[in-house]
Amino acid sequence: MNLKEYILLLFQKLGIKIIKSPRSGFEYLLKKKRYEKNTVELNGVPFDITDGHSFYYSHKEIFIDKIYRFQSNKKDPTIIDCGSNYGTSIVYFKKLYPDSGIIGVEADPHIFEILKKNLNQRSFSNITLLNKAISGEKKTVQFFSEGADGGRIHNMDNPKYSYKVETIDLDELIDEEVDFLKMDIEGAETEVLCDSKKLNKVKQMFIEYHSFTDEKQKLGNLLSCLSKNNFRYYIHTQFCSEKPLVQDESHLGMDLQLNIFVKRN
Repeated sequence: MNLKEYILLLFQKLGIKIIKSPRSGFEYLLKKKRYEKNTVELNGVPFDITDGHSFYYSHKEIFIDKIYRFQSNKKDPTIIDCGSNYGTSIVYFKKLYPDSGIIGVEADPHIFEILKKNLNQRSFSNITLLNKAISGEKKTVQFFSEGADGGRIHNMDNPKYSYKVETIDLDELIDEEVDFLKMDIEGAETEVLCDSKKLNKVKQMFIEYHSFTDEKQKLGNLLSCLSKNNFRYYIHTQFCSEKPLVQDESHLGMDLQLNIFVKRN
């Protein structure tokens, strides 16, 4: 018996299960230089990306961990995807529900062109794409990009790109019942959701919450808003210092990122 077999047997006797994380096939991207354009194959079709590292982790979350999976008794659920990026999430939604109707919103003009190209290479139907920033009102905002998938309205130190972008009110997108609302808009989520007058039409949500070190935290406001609109929520930590009381850590100016899963009571 070799050492590996002995350790496995020992763990088995102790009642410890070893669960191997499934490989995605995109591990090779982690060895590539960051912020360089690549073309990969996603579900057998070419798919352009601007940063291999961020795509690897995004694909793992979406296709391996299935953080956007939701249940619907409809064959053609309505999905609003705020922060569509390259289109990885839309490809997943179409795999989950091929007949779904999807509105995809992406603020970054450069990423939006890649999004359109990626989806035009697929035989998807019933998809509307908007190059807008989600907001609680119509206006023009400055949009900052660090070169991958972390573009945002909130000020960014040394951005790679900066654009003027028009916004669209979330409520303009909600005409009928929405089966799933994905909200990954890098810090604007609290204002957008709390300003909405149509959350009663939304059945399930995924919200990525962002806490910036240079502004007051808004998590309490967001959770209060969800409760008032008769939602139940579940929270997973995406990024936080392991010892936040004694060790400050931040990523792109954020000291906390949470995944919030929401469904109607």
